[in-house]
Amino acid sequence: MADRILAEYEHEDALAAAIHQLRAKGYRGLDAYLPFPAIEVEDALTGSSLTAPSRLPYLCFLFGMLAAGTAYALQWLLNGYLYPLVVGGRPPHFPLAFVPITFEMGVLFASFAAVIGVLWRGRLVRLTDEVQGTPGFASATRDRFWLEVSAADPAFDPDRTRADLVETGALRIELPEEGP
Repeated sequence: MADRILAEYEHEDALAAAIHQLRAKGYRGLDAYLPFPAIEVEDALTGSSLTAPSRLPYLCFLFGMLAAGTAYALQWLLNGYLYPLVVGGRPPHFPLAFVPITFEMGVLFASFAAVIGVLWRGRLVRLTDEVQGTPGFASATRDRFWLEVSAADPAFDPDRTRADLVETGALRIELPEEGP
């Protein structure tokens, strides 16, 4: 059994209307493939009660603080404890000397967390998807709009979902080809 059903629409208004109709019927696992950005479709997919705020800023902050703390601790261990070097009357543990590297390591690892988080959350780590093998799906890059209903959706039932998509005015309904 396929893990999703795809439906093709002629224009973005029809796709947005279909998303609203399916949301009213209880569908939540929806995604859209468009040839260009469409605010109406984005608003329909990300209704205010359906999306949670991103946790990516918290992840970036956590990685930044951990890296900054580790950098400071490593500098203290090496320069202030294991190999103290007394120069010009400065104490071995002089915090102001450790600030630049501590800050830079915090920013570096926070940015690593941001880039990796965006790639992971945006599902951009994979090179291909089974949906690309669907007959006619290449039109999503030119002039057609596609709606995906995931089989992981609690309201998903293959026959009922297909009937609901026909009700929304889909031009055609396809199942993506199974991968190897």
